Amino acid sequence: MIDAIIASRGYVCYPRDNNAQSLIEYWKDCDVVRDLYFATATFAFESKPYFPNNSNHYILVKYDGLEKILQGISKYPSPNSSLFLFSSETELFEKYHEKVSYLSIYYTRYDQDNQEVRDIAGILARRDMVVSANLGNLKFIINKKLPFIFPHSDNIIILEVEGKKSHQSDQNYCEKTRKDVARKGIPLINLVSFSILEKLR
Repeated sequence: MIDAIIASRGYVCYPRDNNAQSLIEYWKDCDVVRDLYFATATFAFESKPYFPNNSNHYILVKYDGLEKILQGISKYPSPNSSLFLFSSETELFEKYHEKVSYLSIYYTRYDQDNQEVRDIAGILARRDMVVSANLGNLKFIINKKLPFIFPHSDNIIILEVEGKKSHQSDQNYCEKTRKDVARKGIPLINLVSFSILEKLR
């Protein structure tokens, strides 16, 4: 089902289809699920070709242990094969927070050295609404060949935001954050973002 050994922490993004409700009930009782959300996805225009049959709405599963998550997906497969996950390889920081309202995913075109990673972490940590940041990778959970292979899947940056107002304001806040990092000479490129509509667990 998945062609590489990947980190045991991250997010699975499952389209809100007919099988989703059964999976939600399965994941509610799963001890490796940290958080479960219903969210609206916004794909960057340039990234859409890499996400076959992308959906407007997703179930987001924040997990600590992938094996049980994949067992549930095998039991309730998605008919349109558009599942993907962002695994966390390196945690830059996590602050105390009460909720997450927005998830913003970026990528860089080049590998970053340790100093650049520290620069990114320092800038992001100073942003009061950014409650966690992780370096990771993108993987697809499908049984067929992808039409296009995303070339920067190992250079993913995952931000969690605790917003105070609207999803539009969260998006604007993340864009300002991206520009702050770019001023350091490290361009972050939008991949996809998720506006969280409801916490399911």
